[in-house]
Amino acid sequence: MQRSAEIKLHAFGLDQYVDLAVGGYASDDSHRPNLVGIARHRAAARYGKVFDRSNTVIIGDSLEDVRTGSEGGATVIAVASGTTMADELAEAGADRVLDSLGDPAAVLHAIAELASDGR
Repeated sequence: MQRSAEIKLHAFGLDQYVDLAVGGYASDDSHRPNLVGIARHRAAARYGKVFDRSNTVIIGDSLEDVRTGSEGGATVIAVASGTTMADELAEAGADRVLDSLGDPAAVLHAIAELASDGR
């Protein structure tokens, strides 16, 4: 849900870096990997640019988040701050695993690396 995303991002001071109007939320589709395409479509309409795996990054802390991003065609930054261990997130296919979102500069650095390396 969009409001939940707003609260989570605000808690870490990351809301200023995200345009929540172009997100994909559970209320849009019950099949989570489809949310990636919904968000891409919204972003393309808003910014007039094509979005694909090379410039779409999903951030999450669960195996389901990793699956959503991978199946949806995005790169995935997994955060080992929840109940899932870092090695499990990496084994599930996360492109990058961070210990936390406590360092916004590190999060932005990881996004920039993944979004610019052509994957």
